[in-house]
Amino acid sequence: MTETDATNRPLEMVPRFIPYMEKYRVYQIFKDMLKDLLINLPKDHLKHMKIFLHRYSQSCKDADRIILLLSPELEHIDHPCTVREARCLQQDGVLPTVTLALMPTPPQAPPSDNLLTSARSFFQQDFEGLKFAYKATLKEVYIDSEDEIEKISTKCFNAIRACAAGAQGPYQGHHVVGAPGVYRVLVIGPRGSGRRSQALALAKHFRLVYLHFDDLLSEAKAKTDEFGQKLRQHEPSVQVKAVIVKRRILLKDCIDNGWVLVGFPMSGKEFELLDNTPTPPNRIIILNVDASTCKSRRLSRGVDWCSGDEAPLGSGSRVMRHPRDDEAQLETELDNYFSEALAELRAAAGITAVEVDATQSFDGVQVRLQAAVMAAPTFDIECGAQLCHVRAD
Repeated sequence: MTETDATNRPLEMVPRFIPYMEKYRVYQIFKDMLKDLLINLPKDHLKHMKIFLHRYSQSCKDADRIILLLSPELEHIDHPCTVREARCLQQDGVLPTVTLALMPTPPQAPPSDNLLTSARSFFQQDFEGLKFAYKATLKEVYIDSEDEIEKISTKCFNAIRACAAGAQGPYQGHHVVGAPGVYRVLVIGPRGSGRRSQALALAKHFRLVYLHFDDLLSEAKAKTDEFGQKLRQHEPSVQVKAVIVKRRILLKDCIDNGWVLVGFPMSGKEFELLDNTPTPPNRIIILNVDASTCKSRRLSRGVDWCSGDEAPLGSGSRVMRHPRDDEAQLETELDNYFSEALAELRAAAGITAVEVDATQSFDGVQVRLQAAVMAAPTFDIECGAQLCHVRAD
Protein backbone atom coordinates (compact mmCIF):
# COMPACT_ATOMS: atom_id res chain seq x y z
CA MET A 1 0.00 0.00 0.00
CA THR A 2 1.17 3.51 -0.74
CA GLU A 3 1.50 5.97 2.10
CA THR A 4 -0.18 9.36 2.08
CA ASP A 5 2.19 12.29 1.90
CA ALA A 6 1.03 14.74 4.57
CA THR A 7 3.11 17.54 3.04
CA ASN A 8 1.04 17.63 -0.14
CA ARG A 9 -1.98 19.90 -0.33
CA PRO A 10 -5.31 18.10 0.02
CA LEU A 11 -7.18 17.47 -3.19
CA GLU A 12 -9.99 19.87 -4.01
CA MET A 13 -13.05 19.09 -6.09
CA VAL A 14 -13.22 20.71 -9.51
CA PRO A 15 -16.10 23.24 -9.41
CA ARG A 16 -17.75 21.87 -12.55
CA PHE A 17 -18.25 18.50 -10.82
CA ILE A 18 -20.41 20.00 -8.06
CA PRO A 19 -23.64 20.43 -10.10
CA TYR A 20 -23.17 16.91 -11.49
CA MET A 21 -22.86 15.39 -8.00
CA GLU A 22 -25.90 17.33 -6.81
CA LYS A 23 -27.99 16.34 -9.82
CA TYR A 24 -27.32 12.61 -9.40
CA ARG A 25 -27.29 12.78 -5.57
CA VAL A 26 -23.75 11.40 -5.22
CA TYR A 27 -23.32 13.30 -1.95
CA GLN A 28 -26.44 11.61 -0.58
CA ILE A 29 -25.19 8.14 -1.59
CA PHE A 30 -21.88 8.66 0.23
CA LYS A 31 -23.65 9.96 3.32
CA ASP A 32 -26.09 7.03 3.47
CA MET A 33 -23.34 4.49 2.81
CA LEU A 34 -21.13 5.88 5.58
CA LYS A 35 -24.02 5.92 8.04
CA ASP A 36 -24.91 2.32 7.16
CA LEU A 37 -21.30 1.19 7.69
CA LEU A 38 -21.03 2.91 11.08
CA ILE A 39 -24.29 1.39 12.32
CA ASN A 40 -23.73 -2.20 11.13
CA LEU A 41 -19.89 -2.43 11.41
CA PRO A 42 -19.67 -5.42 9.00
CA LYS A 43 -16.71 -7.76 8.98
CA ASP A 44 -16.50 -7.72 5.19
CA HIS A 45 -17.13 -4.07 4.43
CA LEU A 46 -16.60 -4.42 0.67
CA LYS A 47 -19.30 -7.07 0.36
CA HIS A 48 -21.58 -5.03 2.60
CA MET A 49 -21.08 -1.94 0.41
CA LYS A 50 -21.90 -3.93 -2.74
CA ILE A 51 -25.13 -5.17 -1.17
CA PHE A 52 -25.96 -1.66 0.00
CA LEU A 53 -25.41 -0.13 -3.45
CA HIS A 54 -27.55 -2.84 -5.05
CA ARG A 55 -30.41 -2.14 -2.66
CA TYR A 56 -29.91 1.61 -3.02
CA SER A 57 -30.22 1.38 -6.80
CA GLN A 58 -33.54 -0.42 -6.37
CA SER A 59 -35.10 1.93 -3.81
CA CYS A 60 -33.21 5.26 -4.28
CA LYS A 61 -34.57 6.35 -0.91
CA ASP A 62 -34.69 4.98 2.60
CA ALA A 63 -38.07 4.12 4.03
CA ASP A 64 -39.49 6.76 6.33
CA ARG A 65 -38.62 6.06 9.96
CA ILE A 66 -40.89 8.17 12.15
CA ILE A 67 -40.79 8.92 15.88
CA LEU A 68 -43.72 10.67 17.59
CA LEU A 69 -43.06 13.03 20.49
CA LEU A 70 -46.20 13.96 22.42
CA SER A 71 -46.55 17.11 24.47
CA PRO A 72 -47.48 16.57 28.17
CA GLU A 73 -50.70 18.51 27.55
CA LEU A 74 -51.96 15.68 25.34
CA GLU A 75 -51.69 13.20 28.26
CA HIS A 76 -50.41 10.35 26.08
CA ILE A 77 -46.73 10.03 26.97
CA ASP A 78 -44.90 7.13 25.34
CA HIS A 79 -41.32 6.01 24.66
CA PRO A 80 -38.99 7.90 24.55
CA CYS A 81 -40.03 10.29 27.31
CA THR A 82 -36.63 11.54 28.52
CA VAL A 83 -33.43 12.73 26.89
CA ARG A 84 -31.57 9.73 28.32
CA GLU A 85 -33.95 7.31 26.61
CA ALA A 86 -33.54 9.23 23.35
CA ARG A 87 -29.73 9.08 23.58
CA CYS A 88 -29.86 5.32 24.24
CA LEU A 89 -31.99 4.82 21.13
CA GLN A 90 -29.60 6.91 19.06
CA GLN A 91 -26.58 4.96 20.31
CA ASP A 92 -28.33 1.71 19.34
CA GLY A 93 -28.82 2.97 15.79
CA VAL A 94 -32.51 3.88 16.04
CA LEU A 95 -32.29 7.02 13.91
CA PRO A 96 -35.54 8.47 12.53
CA THR A 97 -35.83 10.24 9.20
CA VAL A 98 -38.77 12.27 10.53
CA THR A 99 -39.56 13.28 14.13
CA LEU A 100 -43.08 14.65 14.69
CA ALA A 101 -43.64 16.71 17.83
CA LEU A 102 -47.40 16.81 18.48
CA MET A 103 -48.40 19.73 20.68
CA PRO A 104 -51.32 22.11 21.23
CA THR A 105 -51.35 25.32 19.24
CA PRO A 106 -49.43 27.85 21.37
CA PRO A 107 -51.59 30.78 22.50
CA GLN A 108 -50.64 34.36 21.82
CA ALA A 109 -48.45 35.57 24.66
CA PRO A 110 -50.03 38.46 26.61
CA PRO A 111 -47.92 41.56 27.28
CA SER A 112 -46.00 41.30 30.52
CA ASP A 113 -43.45 43.37 32.42
CA ASN A 114 -41.66 40.21 33.57
CA LEU A 115 -39.10 39.15 30.94
CA LEU A 116 -38.35 35.81 32.63
CA THR A 117 -39.82 32.55 31.33
CA SER A 118 -42.53 31.08 33.51
CA ALA A 119 -41.75 27.92 35.50
CA ARG A 120 -42.10 24.62 33.63
CA SER A 121 -42.95 21.20 34.97
CA PHE A 122 -40.57 18.24 34.79
CA PHE A 123 -42.63 16.72 31.96
CA GLN A 124 -42.44 19.95 29.96
CA GLN A 125 -38.67 20.14 30.50
CA ASP A 126 -38.29 16.55 29.27
CA PHE A 127 -40.37 17.38 26.19
CA GLU A 128 -38.18 20.39 25.38
CA GLY A 129 -35.10 18.19 25.83
CA LEU A 130 -36.50 15.60 23.42
CA LYS A 131 -37.11 18.29 20.81
CA PHE A 132 -33.47 19.34 21.16
CA ALA A 133 -32.22 15.74 20.89
CA TYR A 134 -34.12 15.22 17.61
CA LYS A 135 -33.72 18.75 16.25
CA ALA A 136 -32.07 17.53 13.02
CA THR A 137 -35.28 15.78 11.87
CA LEU A 138 -37.86 17.63 13.99
CA LYS A 139 -41.17 18.86 12.58
CA GLU A 140 -43.72 20.46 14.92
CA VAL A 141 -47.41 19.64 14.38
CA TYR A 142 -49.99 21.77 16.18
CA ILE A 143 -53.11 19.92 17.35
CA ASP A 144 -56.29 21.72 18.44
CA SER A 145 -58.79 20.27 20.89
CA GLU A 146 -61.59 20.22 18.29
CA ASP A 147 -59.51 18.42 15.64
CA GLU A 148 -60.85 15.05 14.55
CA ILE A 149 -58.64 12.04 13.91
CA GLU A 150 -58.79 12.56 10.12
CA LYS A 151 -57.59 16.15 10.43
CA ILE A 152 -54.77 15.14 12.79
CA SER A 153 -53.70 12.42 10.35
CA THR A 154 -53.68 14.94 7.50
CA LYS A 155 -51.49 17.35 9.50
CA CYS A 156 -49.02 14.57 10.32
CA PHE A 157 -48.94 13.38 6.72
CA ASN A 158 -48.28 16.90 5.42
CA ALA A 159 -45.46 17.29 7.95
CA ILE A 160 -43.86 14.04 6.75
CA ARG A 161 -44.12 15.21 3.14
CA ALA A 162 -42.52 18.54 4.05
CA CYS A 163 -39.60 16.78 5.73
CA ALA A 164 -39.16 14.48 2.74
CA ALA A 165 -39.00 17.56 0.51
CA GLY A 166 -36.36 19.16 2.72
CA ALA A 167 -38.46 21.87 4.41
CA GLN A 168 -37.44 21.32 8.02
CA GLY A 169 -36.03 24.48 9.56
CA PRO A 170 -33.06 26.85 9.71
CA TYR A 171 -29.89 25.06 8.54
CA GLN A 172 -31.73 21.70 8.75
CA GLY A 173 -33.01 21.23 5.21
CA HIS A 174 -32.30 18.15 3.11
CA HIS A 175 -29.65 20.07 1.16
CA VAL A 176 -27.83 21.15 4.34
CA VAL A 177 -27.74 18.19 6.76
CA GLY A 178 -24.96 15.86 5.64
CA ALA A 179 -23.91 18.35 2.93
CA PRO A 180 -25.51 16.66 -0.09
CA GLY A 181 -25.58 20.07 -1.76
CA VAL A 182 -25.62 23.81 -1.24
CA TYR A 183 -28.12 26.50 -2.17
CA ARG A 184 -27.17 28.78 -5.05
CA VAL A 185 -30.05 31.24 -5.13
CA LEU A 186 -30.80 33.83 -7.79
CA VAL A 187 -33.30 36.55 -6.81
CA ILE A 188 -34.65 38.49 -9.80
CA GLY A 189 -36.57 41.72 -9.47
CA PRO A 190 -36.51 45.43 -10.36
CA ARG A 191 -35.35 48.23 -8.11
CA GLY A 192 -37.98 48.85 -5.46
CA SER A 193 -39.13 45.22 -5.34
CA GLY A 194 -37.33 44.60 -2.04
CA ARG A 195 -34.82 42.24 -3.64
CA ARG A 196 -31.85 43.51 -1.64
CA SER A 197 -33.43 43.36 1.82
CA GLN A 198 -35.10 40.01 1.09
CA ALA A 199 -31.83 38.52 -0.18
CA LEU A 200 -29.97 39.75 2.90
CA ALA A 201 -32.52 38.09 5.20
CA LEU A 202 -32.36 34.92 3.09
CA ALA A 203 -28.56 34.84 3.29
CA LYS A 204 -28.67 35.31 7.06
CA HIS A 205 -31.25 32.54 7.52
CA PHE A 206 -29.38 29.91 5.48
CA ARG A 207 -25.86 31.28 6.14
CA LEU A 208 -25.25 31.97 2.48
CA VAL A 209 -22.84 34.44 0.92
CA TYR A 210 -24.74 37.59 -0.08
CA LEU A 211 -23.72 38.96 -3.48
CA HIS A 212 -24.93 42.17 -5.13
CA PHE A 213 -23.69 42.88 -8.63
CA ASP A 214 -23.10 46.58 -7.92
CA ASP A 215 -20.77 45.63 -5.06
CA LEU A 216 -18.95 43.08 -7.24
CA LEU A 217 -18.50 45.68 -9.99
CA SER A 218 -17.13 48.25 -7.54
CA GLU A 219 -14.68 45.72 -6.11
CA ALA A 220 -13.50 44.74 -9.60
CA LYS A 221 -12.95 48.39 -10.57
CA ALA A 222 -10.96 49.05 -7.40
CA LYS A 223 -8.41 46.34 -8.18
CA THR A 224 -5.00 47.33 -9.52
CA ASP A 225 -4.67 44.55 -12.10
CA GLU A 226 -5.18 44.90 -15.85
CA PHE A 227 -8.81 43.79 -15.63
CA GLY A 228 -9.63 46.52 -13.10
CA GLN A 229 -7.87 49.15 -15.20
CA LYS A 230 -9.97 48.26 -18.26
CA LEU A 231 -13.15 48.46 -16.18
CA ARG A 232 -12.25 51.97 -15.03
CA GLN A 233 -11.71 53.08 -18.63
CA HIS A 234 -14.68 51.41 -20.33
CA GLU A 235 -18.21 50.40 -19.40
CA PRO A 236 -18.47 46.61 -18.88
CA SER A 237 -20.08 44.56 -21.62
CA VAL A 238 -22.44 41.64 -21.05
CA GLN A 239 -19.56 39.16 -21.25
CA VAL A 240 -17.42 41.17 -18.84
CA LYS A 241 -20.28 41.32 -16.32
CA ALA A 242 -20.59 37.54 -16.50
CA VAL A 243 -16.84 37.16 -15.93
CA ILE A 244 -17.05 39.36 -12.81
CA VAL A 245 -19.82 37.22 -11.35
CA LYS A 246 -18.11 33.97 -12.38
CA ARG A 247 -14.87 34.92 -10.63
CA ARG A 248 -16.71 35.63 -7.39
CA ILE A 249 -18.96 32.56 -7.25
CA LEU A 250 -15.98 30.27 -7.92
CA LEU A 251 -14.24 31.37 -4.73
CA LYS A 252 -14.07 28.87 -1.88
CA ASP A 253 -16.61 30.56 0.42
CA CYS A 254 -19.30 30.52 -2.28
CA ILE A 255 -18.57 26.92 -3.28
CA ASP A 256 -18.64 25.65 0.32
CA ASN A 257 -21.52 27.72 1.73
CA GLY A 258 -23.62 28.64 -1.29
CA TRP A 259 -24.69 32.13 -2.32
CA VAL A 260 -27.62 34.40 -3.06
CA LEU A 261 -27.20 36.85 -5.95
CA VAL A 262 -29.19 39.99 -6.84
CA GLY A 263 -28.70 42.64 -9.51
CA PHE A 264 -27.59 40.15 -12.16
CA PRO A 265 -28.73 38.97 -14.68
CA MET A 266 -30.95 41.69 -16.12
CA SER A 267 -31.44 40.22 -19.60
CA GLY A 268 -31.84 36.86 -21.27
CA LYS A 269 -28.27 36.93 -22.63
CA GLU A 270 -26.84 37.57 -19.16
CA PHE A 271 -28.94 34.72 -17.76
CA GLU A 272 -27.57 32.29 -20.37
CA LEU A 273 -23.99 33.28 -19.53
CA LEU A 274 -24.64 32.77 -15.80
CA ASP A 275 -26.34 29.44 -16.45
CA ASN A 276 -23.27 28.22 -18.37
CA THR A 277 -20.88 28.83 -15.46
CA PRO A 278 -19.41 25.79 -13.63
CA THR A 279 -21.71 26.41 -10.62
CA PRO A 280 -25.01 27.75 -12.00
CA PRO A 281 -27.90 28.76 -9.72
CA ASN A 282 -30.12 25.89 -8.56
CA ARG A 283 -32.86 28.13 -7.12
CA ILE A 284 -34.35 30.90 -9.30
CA ILE A 285 -36.89 33.23 -7.69
CA ILE A 286 -38.69 36.09 -9.47
CA LEU A 287 -40.26 38.83 -7.34
CA ASN A 288 -43.57 39.93 -8.85
CA VAL A 289 -44.46 43.58 -8.21
CA ASP A 290 -45.94 46.31 -10.41
CA ALA A 291 -44.00 49.34 -11.62
CA SER A 292 -46.03 51.87 -9.63
CA THR A 293 -45.28 50.10 -6.35
CA CYS A 294 -41.55 49.97 -7.15
CA LYS A 295 -41.54 53.65 -8.03
CA SER A 296 -43.39 54.73 -4.88
CA ARG A 297 -41.06 52.65 -2.70
CA ARG A 298 -37.89 54.11 -4.19
CA LEU A 299 -39.10 57.71 -4.19
CA SER A 300 -40.17 57.49 -0.54
CA ARG A 301 -36.70 56.45 0.59
CA GLY A 302 -33.90 58.74 1.55
CA VAL A 303 -30.29 58.53 2.68
CA ASP A 304 -28.64 60.18 5.65
CA TRP A 305 -25.83 62.07 3.92
CA CYS A 306 -23.72 61.89 7.09
CA SER A 307 -24.00 58.20 8.06
CA GLY A 308 -25.12 56.69 4.73
CA ASP A 309 -28.05 54.86 6.37
CA GLU A 310 -31.42 54.62 4.62
CA ALA A 311 -34.27 56.60 6.16
CA PRO A 312 -37.71 57.85 5.05
CA LEU A 313 -37.72 61.20 3.33
CA GLY A 314 -38.64 64.01 5.69
CA SER A 315 -37.58 62.11 8.81
CA GLY A 316 -34.65 64.43 9.47
CA SER A 317 -32.74 67.44 8.22
CA ARG A 318 -29.84 65.28 7.00
CA VAL A 319 -32.04 62.90 4.98
CA MET A 320 -32.02 63.47 1.24
CA ARG A 321 -32.92 61.47 -1.85
CA HIS A 322 -30.20 59.23 -3.28
CA PRO A 323 -28.82 60.46 -6.63
CA ARG A 324 -29.65 57.09 -8.22
CA ASP A 325 -33.32 57.56 -7.29
CA ASP A 326 -33.87 60.33 -9.81
CA GLU A 327 -37.46 60.02 -10.99
CA ALA A 328 -36.70 60.18 -14.72
CA GLN A 329 -33.86 57.65 -14.46
CA LEU A 330 -36.00 55.35 -12.31
CA GLU A 331 -38.88 55.43 -14.81
CA THR A 332 -36.48 54.53 -17.62
CA GLU A 333 -35.07 51.55 -15.70
CA LEU A 334 -38.51 50.26 -14.71
CA ASP A 335 -39.86 50.66 -18.24
CA ASN A 336 -36.92 48.70 -19.66
CA TYR A 337 -37.33 45.95 -17.06
CA PHE A 338 -41.08 45.43 -17.48
CA SER A 339 -41.16 45.87 -21.27
CA GLU A 340 -38.14 43.74 -22.24
CA ALA A 341 -36.01 42.25 -19.47
CA LEU A 342 -38.75 40.47 -17.50
CA ALA A 343 -40.05 38.56 -20.53
CA GLU A 344 -36.52 37.51 -21.52
CA LEU A 345 -35.69 36.34 -18.00
CA ARG A 346 -38.91 34.34 -17.70
CA ALA A 347 -38.27 32.68 -21.05
CA ALA A 348 -34.65 31.88 -20.14
CA ALA A 349 -35.51 30.50 -16.69
CA GLY A 350 -38.48 28.49 -17.93
CA ILE A 351 -40.24 26.12 -15.54
CA THR A 352 -37.32 26.12 -13.09
CA ALA A 353 -38.23 29.60 -11.79
CA VAL A 354 -40.54 30.27 -8.84
CA GLU A 355 -42.52 33.51 -8.82
CA VAL A 356 -43.32 35.18 -5.49
CA ASP A 357 -45.75 38.04 -4.87
CA ALA A 358 -43.56 40.85 -3.47
CA THR A 359 -46.41 43.26 -2.69
CA GLN A 360 -47.15 41.63 0.67
CA SER A 361 -45.49 42.32 4.01
CA PHE A 362 -41.75 41.76 4.41
CA ASP A 363 -42.20 38.69 6.63
CA GLY A 364 -44.81 37.20 4.31
CA VAL A 365 -42.53 37.51 1.29
CA GLN A 366 -39.57 36.15 3.27
CA VAL A 367 -41.52 33.05 4.31
CA ARG A 368 -42.38 32.32 0.67
CA LEU A 369 -38.78 32.85 -0.38
CA GLN A 370 -37.53 30.40 2.25
CA ALA A 371 -40.16 27.86 1.17
CA ALA A 372 -39.08 28.25 -2.47
CA VAL A 373 -35.44 27.68 -1.52
CA MET A 374 -36.11 24.59 0.61
CA ALA A 375 -38.65 22.98 -1.71
CA ALA A 376 -37.45 20.04 -3.78
CA PRO A 377 -37.54 20.41 -7.58
CA THR A 378 -40.82 19.18 -9.04
CA PHE A 379 -40.00 19.23 -12.76
CA ASP A 380 -37.57 17.32 -14.93
CA ILE A 381 -35.83 20.13 -16.81
CA GLU A 382 -34.73 17.79 -19.62
CA CYS A 383 -38.22 16.73 -20.74
CA GLY A 384 -40.35 19.34 -18.94
CA ALA A 385 -42.46 16.72 -17.13
CA GLN A 386 -43.49 16.35 -13.52
CA LEU A 387 -41.06 14.25 -11.50
CA CYS A 388 -42.70 11.07 -10.22
CA HIS A 389 -40.26 10.33 -7.38
CA VAL A 390 -40.33 13.72 -5.62
CA ARG A 391 -42.70 14.47 -2.77
CA ALA A 392 -43.35 18.02 -1.66
CA ASP A 393 -46.12 20.20 -0.32
